[in-house]
Amino acid sequence: MFLILTFAYLMGSIPFGKLITKFLTNKDITKTGSGNIGATNVYRSVSKKAGITVLLLDGIKPICAFLIIYYLFPEHYLKYKYLIFLFSIIGHIFPIWLYFKGGKGVACFFGANLFLTPIPTILAMILWFFTVKITKLSSLGALLSIFLLTIYQLIFIYGNLEKGIVFIIFLLIFFKHSSNIKRLIKGEENKINL
Repeated sequence: MFLILTFAYLMGSIPFGKLITKFLTNKDITKTGSGNIGATNVYRSVSKKAGITVLLLDGIKPICAFLIIYYLFPEHYLKYKYLIFLFSIIGHIFPIWLYFKGGKGVACFFGANLFLTPIPTILAMILWFFTVKITKLSSLGALLSIFLLTIYQLIFIYGNLEKGIVFIIFLLIFFKHSSNIKRLIKGEENKINL
């Protein structure tokens, strides 16, 4: 169990935003733009293609953890898949390689949920896209879609452990977006063009 969750954490902690930016520009993304290693900052600070690449790679991290653990330990996967989800997110948000200063968990969240609850997640991603397209506020789209998908999961996922983990992930992501929420309230949030 310890090894499985450690593996999930390490998979989630791969800092693709930093690696892709370094490879393409030789710059440190943690010292560029907002300083965040996530896809939105890479999108703004490097290029659209780089941002989309980071978005996809960050989303794939928990899926890779799911697939590898399922292949090696199918019984553990079925029993602990939401814990694997949680530790992948923790790895992304608090990566050991970057002194526990990572991304905000959005791409990992959607990637994992595409695997766990695909249809509701696709609908949430469509909501994110159109919210950002209309408002040009990536954080607003992320927070709104994550909030609604979490509500769905809390209603329809069976098991108190799973519901508790889903709620913890929700709190982690909203905590990481606290500065964005303050800027949204003040009307000062940075905009993005899709």
